[in-house]
Amino acid sequence: MEDKEIDMIDRQLIKLLSEDGRMPAKEIAKNLKVSAPTIHTRLNSLIKRGILKVAGMVDTFKVKNMLVAIIAIRVDDNGKMGQVIDQLMEFKNVHWAVAVTGRYDIFAEVIVTKGIEWMFKFYEEEMSKIDGISHAESFMVTNTRRKWTLLPPQINGWIPEQP
Repeated sequence: MEDKEIDMIDRQLIKLLSEDGRMPAKEIAKNLKVSAPTIHTRLNSLIKRGILKVAGMVDTFKVKNMLVAIIAIRVDDNGKMGQVIDQLMEFKNVHWAVAVTGRYDIFAEVIVTKGIEWMFKFYEEEMSKIDGISHAESFMVTNTRRKWTLLPPQINGWIPEQP
């Protein structure tokens, strides 16, 4: 596996792109006092190594019928946590799933695009397929200070399927 270490220029590059993902390389180079080709090389390296992904994000509070839910999950066997996370990540509306410490074992963020009623279907049709979950509790996000969310690829109901 390639080393994931990054230096101060890479960190500053990532910070600038996190503030404005469309910032031109020339402007980034000026801010960091390096050349534009250096920025292109570093950006390509960060992307190739899987450290950085430049993507569009959405403010879910400004899109009708788009909600964010956090699902807290307990598994019946800690040895199944990785398997449960992998299965969660197969669902189109799951943005991320992580192992955590504390009362729950896993948190997952779900993007809801068809209204709150959809959550029942998600539990009934998707979550029920996962073996090893002993308890799940969902929390609807009602407000946030960092409102930008990356949509999961091929999210249900957001973009119609191509024929």
